Amino acid sequence: MDLERIKSMMPHRVFRRRVRAAAIKRVRKDLIMHGKSESDLSKEDLEYLVADAESDVKNDLQKAGLIGVLAILGFGF
Repeated sequence: MDLERIKSMMPHRVFRRRVRAAAIKRVRKDLIMHGKSESDLSKEDLEYLVADAESDVKNDLQKAGLIGVLAILGFGF
C-alpha cells in the first residue's frame, strides 16, 4: 500500500476532516439563514468563520462525550 494512503486513514486525520466538513456545513447554513453567499465574503473571512465553527463542533463533541460518560456512571440530569 501507498504510504500516503495509509497516512490519510489515520484516526486523527479522519477526525480533522470530519470536523472540518461539519464546520463547513454549519457555516453554509448560517450564511443561508442570513441571506448571504460565500462569494459575498473574502477568503480570510470564510476561513475565520470555518475555524470558529470547527471549535464549536469540537466543543459539542466534548460535551456529548462527557454526558455519555456521566450516563454510563449513573449520574442523571
